[in-house]
Amino acid sequence: MSMKIETPSWAKEGPNDLEYRMYKMLGHANSLRKRLDDQELMSVLFEVDSTLDYLYQYDAIRLTTEEEMAFSAIQMGPLSSFFSIETFESSAEPSPMMDQLVDKAIDVFEELHSDCRAKWQLIEKSLKVSYVGDKSYFLSDGFVFLKTAANELQIFYFNKPIKNFTTTWKDFNLQHIKTQEWDQDDYFESLEEIVSKKSNKIILRAELDIDVVIDKNALVVLNCLVFTRLRRDYAF
Repeated sequence: MSMKIETPSWAKEGPNDLEYRMYKMLGHANSLRKRLDDQELMSVLFEVDSTLDYLYQYDAIRLTTEEEMAFSAIQMGPLSSFFSIETFESSAEPSPMMDQLVDKAIDVFEELHSDCRAKWQLIEKSLKVSYVGDKSYFLSDGFVFLKTAANELQIFYFNKPIKNFTTTWKDFNLQHIKTQEWDQDDYFESLEEIVSKKSNKIILRAELDIDVVIDKNALVVLNCLVFTRLRRDYAF
């Protein structure tokens, strides 16, 4: 069974008219670009990914259907109209109007995805992540201490990733504990407190050199980098 992919609102709501759907699609893309400029990378990236999943699936179904129709007509001749064409389960309902819109929509949302990647790469190049002390032998829960360019210390907690459940970085979640002004003494005291409990928690430190919004923005990059580091080192 194929995974159900959500249809974007602009592709299913309102009059089934090409000019109207084009207007709604472009308007929504512009609103996403504004949110990206307002440093909402996380939600914009997730929505653009979801929309492209829908568009790619729709386009694949459209092309497959056209090829099957041509093949059926050649093989069956006049009898071809009596046979239905099977397609895989999908939320991408066929529509003559969407057939005309899909190529333009793919171009628009691929450009948006490229903009998201540029924002991501800027943050990633300015973000360093490493273990505090020796790497823990076993995979476990842990903490991430992030020093920001605004001279803040943000502390996050994560649960132990579970094999077959935490399969991608989008399933992994850094939970914000607190934000405070950076103070080296407080930072080391926090480390000492965790280590003194002998809980074998994984501890990572991160430092971001550019002044950007963390929540719903740079956090998505940190989330991915921490997950990737854990998966590489603990092979879950």
